[in-house]
Amino acid sequence: LTAYFGLFEVCKMKPGETVLVNAAAGAVGSVVGQLAKIGGCKVVGCAGSDDKVAYLKEIGFDVAFNYKTVKSLDEALRKASPDGYDCFFDNVGGEFASTAINQMKKYGRIAVCGAISQYNDSVPQRGPYVQLPMIFKELRMEGFIVSRWITRREEGVKALLKWVMEGKVKYHEKVTEGFENMPVAFIGMLKGENLGKAVVKV
Repeated sequence: LTAYFGLFEVCKMKPGETVLVNAAAGAVGSVVGQLAKIGGCKVVGCAGSDDKVAYLKEIGFDVAFNYKTVKSLDEALRKASPDGYDCFFDNVGGEFASTAINQMKKYGRIAVCGAISQYNDSVPQRGPYVQLPMIFKELRMEGFIVSRWITRREEGVKALLKWVMEGKVKYHEKVTEGFENMPVAFIGMLKGENLGKAVVKV
């Protein structure tokens, strides 16, 4: 639902556009990419391991790369889409977002869903700052929490379930057994150890 409403209501994605999503092999990012493909877009995703990158290609991402192994994130993003990006679904924030924002197309839209690169900072990260690219590219950036669309939950579930049943949206779950292992599963999710949705079976 976060992917559904973030992409369609915040990014207002249109067919033929190029969509960038980071943390793309997670529960939200992987669905964002697949929904963008259903919507007729080119999709670029990045993740933190070669296995995750392989998974992204398997589920239909046009371009996927491991942000931990590229020499330059800026160059990797330019190579993936030399013309830039219409939509950026940001789950990470920090340095990645600062780099990506400079590659947005004019009138681009950015949905700020998460900031996982900053959650554990004891000292807040400093700039670079977003004002210049925001002004000169006339970008729109909006943060959101999915509960905003609580009254439309049924609509989202129905649409997503239809695509799952049709095989257009695939999902993966990393299941950890045992209630007592919940803290380990949660910490692992924050470290990026999971592929898809992290679930604890109790």
